[in-house]
Amino acid sequence: MTPANEGRRAIPAGHLARTAGLLALAGWLLALSGCAGLGGAWIPPEVELARVQPRAIALGRQAFLVSLWLRNPNDRTLPVTAMSYRIQLEGRQLAEGRTELERLIPPGGTEQVDFPVQSNLLTALPGLPQRLLAGEPLDWTVTGTVWIRAAGLTLPLPYRRSGQIDRAALNGGQRVPPILRP
Repeated sequence: MTPANEGRRAIPAGHLARTAGLLALAGWLLALSGCAGLGGAWIPPEVELARVQPRAIALGRQAFLVSLWLRNPNDRTLPVTAMSYRIQLEGRQLAEGRTELERLIPPGGTEQVDFPVQSNLLTALPGLPQRLLAGEPLDWTVTGTVWIRAAGLTLPLPYRRSGQIDRAALNGGQRVPPILRP
C-alpha cells in the first residue's frame, strides 16, 4: 500500500459490479415510471380493411390499391411513424409489407392509409370471381405492428383484426380496371 491509500479498505470487484447493476436497474425503472407518468400504456389502433381497388388486371398478376383504416382508441393523439401489415382474404395472403408514415391520429379519430399491392388473386383465391358475382362478402384478417413515437422512444403496438368486406368495398365504386398485356 502506498502512503496515500493507508487506512483505506479495498472494495471487492464483485461488490462494485453488483452496485453498478443495481444502479442501472434503478435508473431503468425510474425511466419506465416516468414514461408511464406521461399517459400510461398505449392501446394499439383498431385496423380495418376499408377497400381493395383493382388498378390493373392481367391473367398472372393484378395490381390493387389497398386502403386500411386506423382508428385511435387512446385518450391522446397517436403519433404513428410506421406500420407493418399482412392482409389475408379468405385465409389466403393478399399482401404483406411495411410502410413509413407520419400520422398524428387524434383521440377517437380515424386515418386512412393507402398502399399499392401486386398479387395474383386468381390463383390464390380460385373461387373469387364466382363469390364476387354472387355478392358474397369475403372474410379478411389484418395483422401487423404500428410503431409510434412517444417520450423520445419508438414503441411497437401489435394489432390483429378480422371482419368481412363486401363486393362494393372491393371495387370501391370504381370503373372496371384496364387489362394488362404481358
